Amino acid sequence: MASTFIKSANIRPFNGPDQEYHSNKEYVSASSLKRLKVSPAHYKEEDEMGETDALLFGSAYHCFILEPDKFDKEYYIFDDSVVCGALIAKGAKSPRATNDYKTWLAGEQSFSDGKILIDKADYDRLVAMKERLFRHPYARMLLSNGVNEQSYMGEIDTEAGLIKVKFKPDHVNDNKKIIVDLKTTIDASKDEFPKHAAGLNYHIQASFYADLMEKVSGDDRPYTFFFIAQEKKKPFAFNIFESSPQFIAQGRFEYEMLLQLYKFCTDNDSWPGYQIWCENKYGILELKLPAWAIKDLTYYDHQNRVSKQKQLN
Repeated sequence: MASTFIKSANIRPFNGPDQEYHSNKEYVSASSLKRLKVSPAHYKEEDEMGETDALLFGSAYHCFILEPDKFDKEYYIFDDSVVCGALIAKGAKSPRATNDYKTWLAGEQSFSDGKILIDKADYDRLVAMKERLFRHPYARMLLSNGVNEQSYMGEIDTEAGLIKVKFKPDHVNDNKKIIVDLKTTIDASKDEFPKHAAGLNYHIQASFYADLMEKVSGDDRPYTFFFIAQEKKKPFAFNIFESSPQFIAQGRFEYEMLLQLYKFCTDNDSWPGYQIWCENKYGILELKLPAWAIKDLTYYDHQNRVSKQKQLN
């Protein structure tokens, strides 16, 4: 670890319920820092919205691949193809929106015994994605001989002071000093996924996890952070990305600054909005056109065969 920002750490594995881990807001996570990067107000007053279909599928994907025993205990697979077919035959254009379907689904929920419902089509997709992924020898190696979904919680002593942190890597191989994170995505190509990674601040997550795992391990050997990005539609193609030194360095710079900001906000009980990023003391920003919006305009008088143009100064 190149930085001395973290002086020492007291971090231990956390083996309590997932709900307890996620609900404990005294501890800062990589997701917390990403929200703080928007603004402290966005972090403090997070809108507790339900999970989207994409997030629900992503959670099921992680569980199915990394914790198959847990998947069997927590997920209930249902097949609505027959009932949907019958409702379509009756003239329903959107069978899942009908009262008959909702009544049928309520019955399935009663059979699920509190498990998370996942329809058979999505389950079949998970099976196909896993088969595709594990046919690749290096992907299979990266996800083998390590620990999956282990949570950690503790305290770090930083240049900004003591801060409580938590993190939960998808897969860690301590012997090889490897951390692997699984991502489902629409486009896993080498051109598009890096844009997606930058937009969702994956560099903050990678460096935060790698540096904290180094502290947990107790030696100075750095961890290498890999992303496996897999598409959710056929042919379920995927790419393996190794985080570059530039990727990790930028992530480290940002998470250290954000931890400093977090400490400032908590010490002063002040959680400003976007103005925290504005140098002007009144919070006034200069509005400029982006480069792509600045262009010459020429119009043509075709009758007289002349053109009119006002050159930009």
